[in-house]
Amino acid sequence: MLNRKSNASSPRGSSRLYAIVTAIYRKRPVWMVSFSASEANLSEGLRAACASTAMLAVGNVLHDPTFAWAAIGAFWTCLADAAGSNRARFASMMGFALLSTVCGGLTAFASGAGAIWAALAVLIFTSLGGFGRIWGAATSQVTILAATACVVMVDRPMRDVREGLAFLGVYLIGCLFAVVLSLTIWRIHPFAMSRASLRAVYLRLADIALDSARLLEQRAAPGEWATHAAKFRADARAALERARKAVANVPASRTGGRETYDTLLSLLTEGEALFAYLIAVSGASEKVPGDARRAQRAARLLTGMGNVLRRIGADANEGQWQRLADMQQRLRRLARRLETALIEPVKLKSDFELVDFAPAYAPPERWTDSAIRLLTRTGSTLKANLTTESVGLRHAARVGVTTTTGFLVIRALGLPFGYWATMATLLILQPSIAATWPRSIERAAGSIVGGVLAAGIGYAIHSPLGISLAVFPLVVATMALRPVSYSLFVLFLTPTFVLVADFATPGASELAFALTRLGNNVLGCVLALVATFYLWPTREKADYRAYLSGAVRANVEYLSAALESPRRSDKDMERLRRAAGLGSNNAEEAIGRVRLEKLEDSMIDTVTLTVLSLLRRMAGTATQLRLSTTWRDRHDELGMWIAAVSADIDAALERTLRPIRHELPARDKLTSLEADAVGELALMQRLLTERMREARG
Repeated sequence: MLNRKSNASSPRGSSRLYAIVTAIYRKRPVWMVSFSASEANLSEGLRAACASTAMLAVGNVLHDPTFAWAAIGAFWTCLADAAGSNRARFASMMGFALLSTVCGGLTAFASGAGAIWAALAVLIFTSLGGFGRIWGAATSQVTILAATACVVMVDRPMRDVREGLAFLGVYLIGCLFAVVLSLTIWRIHPFAMSRASLRAVYLRLADIALDSARLLEQRAAPGEWATHAAKFRADARAALERARKAVANVPASRTGGRETYDTLLSLLTEGEALFAYLIAVSGASEKVPGDARRAQRAARLLTGMGNVLRRIGADANEGQWQRLADMQQRLRRLARRLETALIEPVKLKSDFELVDFAPAYAPPERWTDSAIRLLTRTGSTLKANLTTESVGLRHAARVGVTTTTGFLVIRALGLPFGYWATMATLLILQPSIAATWPRSIERAAGSIVGGVLAAGIGYAIHSPLGISLAVFPLVVATMALRPVSYSLFVLFLTPTFVLVADFATPGASELAFALTRLGNNVLGCVLALVATFYLWPTREKADYRAYLSGAVRANVEYLSAALESPRRSDKDMERLRRAAGLGSNNAEEAIGRVRLEKLEDSMIDTVTLTVLSLLRRMAGTATQLRLSTTWRDRHDELGMWIAAVSADIDAALERTLRPIRHELPARDKLTSLEADAVGELALMQRLLTERMREARG
């Protein structure tokens, strides 16, 4: 009996801790755009920490503080790792190592020749760094980091060629050490990204189950269920899309006849099926709270499902395939029991098909063919962006002008460690206002807390060896938490740079370093914000209703098709369900960006917010209809009414016709789910009619 009690308390404690983390996530401020504890990467943190600390240890043994730059180079090289295949990782890391050494060296020599030459070098290399965004995220990561090396090295002017080359050699050693460590001793498994992405999927599904249980236990109001649907479904859909991309990008040499790859595909397909099921379950759970006994039973079963889903995610990430079958059977047993606890029972289907999925089955190319194709694509992208209408070109100009202006201001004022301000400007600036604004706040907040942490560590540790040891856990936290939150990344990055700077300049005050970095970071944030709002700003489309229109059409089409299920094929229904989810995500993200740009909610009118909430409810009803165990053929009157209302909704979106009000189908001929669908379609028609009248007015 004692053992059973002990075993039972452990999951309960784990669930309580997970609920606390989830509550923090839900209550985070709007500017903290990213916070996902499940995406922490300890392995990446340890790799970067080993590379950086090893260089500091060498410098400590040789009594050469210049090796602090080797540690910085190793850290940056780990940041430049583009992941994916070994070829892609080598290209990104080695590309950064060479670019940062050459461009950083030229900037340092230009700085030694005078402020004008230094400003010209900063302008050229930061503009090119910002322009790299046109070739995608991986290239942008390399070019921006190389530009960062330039704005840092400009504060170390070189006048003697031999001394300068020796310094660059030490820096390059750190970069190359990180490359070798990453591609030989600390290699990433070819399925690692896929496993990690699937873990994120199952944790997001667990969030849906556990939060549904919480709402059931608290007898939540309809508004809370609407908030649950908007947040948790969007996160799960986004995680599934990332997992699709990760599995599809597994190298072709690893896919054929590989049991692991087949298992990953199976987990991805099962994840889609579970997502559809949990959408239907959350919709059915909203109708349960009136019955206390049913609600408590459903909440217990959903909590159990959430815990099992978390276990599946952990096992998938660790490659513990032998445990998955037992976990999946347990999940299906819970699903069968949950059917009897819901007023509108839904069934977990096992015959889902993974639609719109394109794995990389193409045979590997020769390196010459690959190089020619890459050069052709690079040239065509460059040609397309050499115009004043190009967002990439405007962004590059904004980055170059703003960073150079910051450099000149710092030189004129004689601020120490001024590169911290230009580095902050360079890393904060994004193509759109909506992306720059939250990033600047996160950086400022992280720098304040990180500065306090750096000062505390500085007072406790004074020896170079102690600094080297203290840097290790800080780098681990910096890299491991980078995917979780930009605020946390900056929080640990601040003391890391402060301590490394202390290693390079022994005897200086850690408190002075911390305060100087904080002040310079704030200056960099201000410069970035001013440039974002007033220097060739790129704003979200003023008429965000274009996104809303696409989402409405996709969700109405899915609901209409669900009322015909099972006459529609599963493949067709899956495609419609995915399109509806992506449409809602895109509309919500676009309106979120508008809110951040305007810094107010007043321009987001009540009709738009109601439509967004209704779209999630419609998707839930459609999925319930599809998975319901009590489905029946719809009658002709309902079919004609749906066709007429769908046509009116489409006309309202086009603003071409004045919709005609249709009488609702007879209530006594409808099931409860059909009545829900009718009510939602009628409300959507009325809302969009109001929108059209306002537009005409």
